[in-house]
Amino acid sequence: MSLDTPYRDFWRRKKLLSGNVPRFPTSRWWASDDLCDIERIYFNAIKESHSLLDFGAGDLRMCHKFKKAGYTGNYHTLDIGREYSYTYGDLSEIKTSYEAILCLDVIEHVPLGEGLALIDNLVELLLPGGTLILQTPNAQCIRNPWAWDMTHLHCYNITDLWSYLKTFALDVEGYRIILGRPLRMPTDFLRHLFSAYFTTRVLRCDYADNIALIARKPLSG
Repeated sequence: MSLDTPYRDFWRRKKLLSGNVPRFPTSRWWASDDLCDIERIYFNAIKESHSLLDFGAGDLRMCHKFKKAGYTGNYHTLDIGREYSYTYGDLSEIKTSYEAILCLDVIEHVPLGEGLALIDNLVELLLPGGTLILQTPNAQCIRNPWAWDMTHLHCYNITDLWSYLKTFALDVEGYRIILGRPLRMPTDFLRHLFSAYFTTRVLRCDYADNIALIARKPLSG
């Protein structure tokens, strides 16, 4: 890992951030046996791929969900844990490239330089035309992301991650992820609108707990 990884293309990223930064819509995540809203977006982004690497596969939840939803490609897993069986235990073991890579809730567990170096490696493993999906806690969330897990070491904001991925000439879209099922009652919806307005406009924070980036590699170039 290069010690200057966080500062590579620093002013190029600043220029990107001073330009036309896209709006990042919200989606929702909730615990379920089937795909929730944001997981459905992930699935639609990779369902046509013939090979997928689930980096940080954890309890294999996404593997089971994607296969249940109809994913038929080669699904490989990587994790440093030993509670489940994985295809790989370390990045150095991988000798092939992939059409799709999932990296959900991983980069926050390592320091900034290591997290960005990991992104570099995952982009390199991606085949032309392939899709990389990153998910991580939202540093701008009003609820402290470090309060969820003592193993979290660094938090990211969505604009910085967007600009970092753009320096690889990737096509990047992003989402801000709210934890919880969609609101059904009108009173709950109105309460959410008031809370969202106060959080974003008055406190200048965000109410979305996680962020996600879907980055697609060009077919050539």
